[in-house]
Amino acid sequence: MQPTLLLLAAAAAGTALAFTTNTPPLLTSLTPTRTSTTRLFGKSSDDNSSVLKEGRLVEFTSGSGSGGSSNKLGAIVGKEGKRNLKILTSTGRTVSVPPRSIKHVVPNGRVDTSDITQIEQHESAAASALSDDMALGGQNVMEMWELLLEEEDATNSIDLVTISELLLGDSSSVSCYATKALLTEGVASYCFKELGGKLADLPLYEPRQVHIVENMRSRAEIEAKEASKWDELKRRIDDVSSNDNMVMDLKRESEEVQIALQSLESLACLANLSPEEMQREEKAASEAITCAKQFLQNVGRRATPEMARTMLVSLGINGWNKHTNMNLIRLKIPTTFDQYLEDAATEIAMNPPPDLDEDLRMDLTHLPAFAIDDASTKEIDDALSVEILSADDDGPIHSRLRLWVHIADPSRYISLGSPLDKEARRRGTSIYLPTGTISMFPMSLASGILSLNPGEVTCALSVGMMLDDSGGIDEATPPIITPSLVKTTRLTYDQVDLLLDPFCMVDNDGGSSGVCESVENAIDMSIETAVESLRQLQYISEQRLQWRIDGGSSESISSYELPDMTVKATQSADAIDGWEIDIYAKNVFAANRIVTECALAANEAMAFYGMTHGIPLPFRGQEMDEVSDDEINMTPAGPCRSWLAIQKSRPSQISTNPLPHAGLGLDMYVQGSSPVRRYADLALHHQIKSHLRGEKLPFPANDSDDDLGDTAATVIGIARKAALVARQLERPANDYWLKEFLQRKGTETTQVVVLSGDRWKDNVYKLFIPDFGAIFSYTSTTSLATGQQIDMQSRTLSELI
Repeated sequence: MQPTLLLLAAAAAGTALAFTTNTPPLLTSLTPTRTSTTRLFGKSSDDNSSVLKEGRLVEFTSGSGSGGSSNKLGAIVGKEGKRNLKILTSTGRTVSVPPRSIKHVVPNGRVDTSDITQIEQHESAAASALSDDMALGGQNVMEMWELLLEEEDATNSIDLVTISELLLGDSSSVSCYATKALLTEGVASYCFKELGGKLADLPLYEPRQVHIVENMRSRAEIEAKEASKWDELKRRIDDVSSNDNMVMDLKRESEEVQIALQSLESLACLANLSPEEMQREEKAASEAITCAKQFLQNVGRRATPEMARTMLVSLGINGWNKHTNMNLIRLKIPTTFDQYLEDAATEIAMNPPPDLDEDLRMDLTHLPAFAIDDASTKEIDDALSVEILSADDDGPIHSRLRLWVHIADPSRYISLGSPLDKEARRRGTSIYLPTGTISMFPMSLASGILSLNPGEVTCALSVGMMLDDSGGIDEATPPIITPSLVKTTRLTYDQVDLLLDPFCMVDNDGGSSGVCESVENAIDMSIETAVESLRQLQYISEQRLQWRIDGGSSESISSYELPDMTVKATQSADAIDGWEIDIYAKNVFAANRIVTECALAANEAMAFYGMTHGIPLPFRGQEMDEVSDDEINMTPAGPCRSWLAIQKSRPSQISTNPLPHAGLGLDMYVQGSSPVRRYADLALHHQIKSHLRGEKLPFPANDSDDDLGDTAATVIGIARKAALVARQLERPANDYWLKEFLQRKGTETTQVVVLSGDRWKDNVYKLFIPDFGAIFSYTSTTSLATGQQIDMQSRTLSELI
């Protein structure tokens, strides 16, 4: 006899059946006890309290959030508060559940609440039934559905107890719970519709019509196929993640999966942001982030930024590793140049365009010009000269010297509106990261024809200045600003400092030291000539610094300059995680002061030129709060007093109108000394050189505080954009590698200095690491004194960065 006929016969006889043919029983068949009642517990009642008694087995919803709620089984053990029920689960945990969360009362389900194995028995039976149902492809439920449809009134509903007797052979609570699992979660769950009702009623089910079942079955098959696809993808992800030598091959994945994996980057880049920043970013990239979250859920992962980052690293997607700079990706910062831009750079180097300033360009190649910078610097954008105006020793020295600051002239080669100009404007600035430089121009150009390369005749914009007896720019002799030709000598800061140190210039026998020999290979003049020029530059820088101090600059509070933190992260096969980290404080010595003071003088001169001739330039200003002598004297000299000066400095401003810069002690100030590295400086060069040629100015004035997008064509918008990009990338990258560096040092101690307490928060202090030049906040449970030195474990410090 066929299974369907066997069911029909059993139904006609009014008895339950244990399947013994092609469809074995899902649970052991017991002697059935049929019931015709539709009530679970005697008389009808609208009050759930009559049902929800101690010992009753119930199914309730639990959980919320991205994962949604799920049904769980438990036994009522009593009440919690006025309304909630205490329910014991198979894990032994007791949970508090409101009555509205009770979704199902198991028929005939009453257990001893001191024995959780009875709850486990029900769950085990349901899991076993679903497993067997999967193996049979839902055949039992489908055959019962076919049987019921063959009855005269196929629209009649049937209660859970009767279905349990027909399907599993008995109406015990174990069988009823397993039957409900088959009807709601089994392969053929689409065959029956669960009808709503009161908790006191037996759950009722209605066989769906054939056409509805066919539609739902087709949809279920599609969903099963989709689920299988995701299960297979999950297995591939697990395989790659567990093997450090494997990388996910995106080309072998479907377009849908490729897009989803790529979208993980948008979500992963939120991992290090604050909740407020994360919310803003999610709104800006909602589609990609939604796609990423759904993908993570599909492969059984938590839909969080950190999980997205972890997966990208473990799969090696797009070269992601533990130290991938997420801010570069989030801000869509290009790290390379398209080929057409590289080709344009090559063409300019091979075939330079006509020089628009050829008639104005002054030949200054006869002046020794020193390009002083770090040894690793590739973009050489300034050099310094001293011109001797008179050999007569009469009169003060400043009246016989003219300081020249030669600035690289990229506007000589890069035309406004050209592809390279548009790309440089889009980037705004070169970005200096511990892992390397992302240049504003292709490096072949930036370190090539645009730079003031040593030993070559190069184009520059030169600023010549005479100083008065106090160190200020001599108003009686206006500065000279002119396109020029120069020939530079390259020296590092260390070399200059050694050349200016008389004790380093001779060895113990009174002869020339090795310092001279190392410099001789880098210059095309005698050591004596080089030293004399450098000492003249040193004299000028000291005069300028004193003049600024007299003008109330931040140095008037503290002559000590806090060192910059220099961070280098270099790939190395022998290092931890493949990266070697070097961090040190870059202290300020004579060479640094020479470059700084001369650049400030040139920038002041260009600001004066712009004001005098009404040229819209990005003038930069800053105010400082007053500080009393008592406040200065009470603060320890050195780093603490320098930090006091920084605290007294207000945020800088940018305007097309000249502003005093109190921090620098200048009446007006612009930045124009790094046009190869900053587009705002390049725009300033275009403004000044257009005025020198008598042409229309290329950039209008705009002091609007509108969105940067509306002012991007103005000198103000350009300057603001570049500052914003650098601030978003450079400081976070330095902090990241400092944190990694300190973690690697583990329990080693590092000395810190307390700079000051926070003005607004109790027990919050600013600490300074002298060895590295790092400054960070620290919350202390005890009071700390300004200037106090503390030894802290490096690993502990890393958690504060």
